[in-house]
Amino acid sequence: MSNKVLKPKKASLYQFTQKYSNNIDNCIEFFKSMKWPEGFSCDRCGCHKYYLVKRVGKTKTSYVLECGSCHKQHSLLSGTIFQSCKIDTYKLLLGIFLFFNENKGISAVDLCSILDVNYKTALLLENKCRILMSLSNSDKLLNSLFYEADVFNIGAKSKNKAGRASERQPILGILSTDKENNYPRFIKLRVITDYTGLSLKKNIEKCCVLSHDALLNTDGEKGFNTLNEEIQVKNEKISYEEKDT
Repeated sequence: MSNKVLKPKKASLYQFTQKYSNNIDNCIEFFKSMKWPEGFSCDRCGCHKYYLVKRVGKTKTSYVLECGSCHKQHSLLSGTIFQSCKIDTYKLLLGIFLFFNENKGISAVDLCSILDVNYKTALLLENKCRILMSLSNSDKLLNSLFYEADVFNIGAKSKNKAGRASERQPILGILSTDKENNYPRFIKLRVITDYTGLSLKKNIEKCCVLSHDALLNTDGEKGFNTLNEEIQVKNEKISYEEKDT
């Protein structure tokens, strides 16, 4: 019997369009939950009730939340990295989905065709997504009950040496997930000097909140065993194959 652990499928484009296409309420709810994760609260009077106001402009249709008490209007995107985007709410959400969901990435040329926007707008959206990804990962400690870690090399192959004896730079990659072997929520990449247990342990401690209740999945690299006293370490190769259920 196979011991392979299969990754669950990511949300498909079909599922995305089913939920958000022609459903502005779901699009608004997505951005509202991102800006006010604890629920809407007016920054002037603290009121939690609001009215949704539609604004039609020359370049896009946007929505604001008007406080039910003092009537201050709050933009869904003001104060965020996307506040200057001149595209409709659904197109913006679709662009974000495509950028973060495509395994091999998506070019600005393809994005401007799919979203029916000009190249400059598509490129600006991609740059904002890259900045968002960088900011979310830079100082944030990974904090989860499930992690995955692996070591890989970057750089040109050495003519005289092979494998770990080559001059290529070793990189430590760490993922945090909501469930074991699920798709990652956040990722950390760190340049390491060597593959020793001490080096791996030091770098993971700087990136992750560790506990005895948490689990670290690795590909069998022995150096990760130095973390056994701080976190459960599971050395098992994982299959990334997907199968229909």
